[in-house]
Amino acid sequence: MDLNYILIWAVAFSAGMVLVRAIRTKALAYRGWVIVNGGILVLLAAGLMLFPSLTGIVSGIAWTVFVLLPLLGSRLVWRWAMAQRYSAAWRLAMALAWLHPFEPDRHRPQLLRAMWLAQRGESEEAMRILQRLAAFGGLTGRAAAAQMYRISGRWEELVDWVNSSVGMTGLLRDVGLLLSYLRALGETGDLQRMLWVYAQCGGALEQSGHQPSRDYARMMVLAFCGRTTAVERLLSESLDWLPVTTQEFWRATAETAAGQTEKARQRLTRLLEWETDAVAQAAIARRLAFPLTVASETDIVPFLEEQTEPRPQFRWRAAHATQILIGINVVMFLLETLAGGSTDEHVLYEMGAVSATAVFNGDAWRLLAAMFLHCGWLHLVMNMLGLLLLGPFVEVTLGRLKFMAVYLFSGVASMGFVVALSWGRVVQDDLLVGASGSIMGLVGAMAIIWLRTWRVARSRLALQRLQRVALVIGLQVLFDLMTPQVSMAAHASGVVAGSLTAFLLTAVDE
Repeated sequence: MDLNYILIWAVAFSAGMVLVRAIRTKALAYRGWVIVNGGILVLLAAGLMLFPSLTGIVSGIAWTVFVLLPLLGSRLVWRWAMAQRYSAAWRLAMALAWLHPFEPDRHRPQLLRAMWLAQRGESEEAMRILQRLAAFGGLTGRAAAAQMYRISGRWEELVDWVNSSVGMTGLLRDVGLLLSYLRALGETGDLQRMLWVYAQCGGALEQSGHQPSRDYARMMVLAFCGRTTAVERLLSESLDWLPVTTQEFWRATAETAAGQTEKARQRLTRLLEWETDAVAQAAIARRLAFPLTVASETDIVPFLEEQTEPRPQFRWRAAHATQILIGINVVMFLLETLAGGSTDEHVLYEMGAVSATAVFNGDAWRLLAAMFLHCGWLHLVMNMLGLLLLGPFVEVTLGRLKFMAVYLFSGVASMGFVVALSWGRVVQDDLLVGASGSIMGLVGAMAIIWLRTWRVARSRLALQRLQRVALVIGLQVLFDLMTPQVSMAAHASGVVAGSLTAFLLTAVDE
């Protein structure tokens, strides 16, 4: 198994998934991605016929440049815009336009530039740009119109415009406009409508696949309903990346709605001295001049506060066990290299590679040691990439000790299962190393996490994620069948062991 072969599979899977999702959703926003990924698949097919030995490398480079970088860049643009870093977001959006020219929202850089100008106090120039963009209609036009209302604080007009010209159908297709509409309803005191819209559009926020959008919407709803504790929890956890001034504004909003008017007034007064954003300054001044109405109790807000669906973000800094495991694997690989080479069978055997004969002769320690050995740098990179992607989610969701239990038991169980098959002469008694069994155990644990979430909360997102995990397992089986060098037995037993361990550990909590 070489890098070219792995890249062919990875590119085909990624591009194919985008096309399948685009066909299912029929969303205009996918048009550009369909063109780009369709072109990459055509390149992949042509490469397999003309230059098969380089197809994976060439298509992998094309996928990285035209899919991965624009995708990651778009998320970063959104994050910077939410953090009011409009200048940086505008410049990055300009660069991304060259890599992804088929993006339906081609005027997004100009929209961000207008928001930057408004932030600097150049409201007249910002309004001219927004008026011009609003004439285009579509996503860009709606976003520009919403920003015009936001900058000038005309929340009542924003509500009327959405009700008369956009409607619920338009809101379901535009997460950004939905966030603006929810805030406008809160600013105008129409909390019942705000809660109803949030309940109706919750599925759209989940399907967007962007947790910060969902958490930001939930935070605003809770703030306008005066739930100070829940707002503080969101701001200190999943929304801790927001600017301090933005966090303080929403804390004051929640305090005002909760009836803590003096505390909110003092916070807003201090904030007005710190804030340098002209639009934010105007919003703070309006909040001081026209405090929100104290929210009354409803049946919906407690439900929002009590949701327990596990939705941790990719929190690398909190995933200490994952960091330690990656460090151990890398150190062991360096020791292999220094001892004579990571592909030398004698070196691997001496350091703990699994052999059925050795295990049954008393070397049971190999079942654990072999999990931290890898045959070649590509083997190490692929497994550590899997651990990097899956580890933080499982660790944060289950907790550090349970995560380690899943990881170690899955690895030992997968090694032991292959040893048993080798002893029974079902498979050859080859040397076995690698963390693949443990990684597949994490996949199994993710399946249990989402299955449990769906069973408890009937979450649509949990069902979607569960389906994706099942697809990953199915594709892994197909990949193993077509790749003789890969141990399908180790992978399958790792999934089973990880699922069983996670099931037992989570059952204890119920």
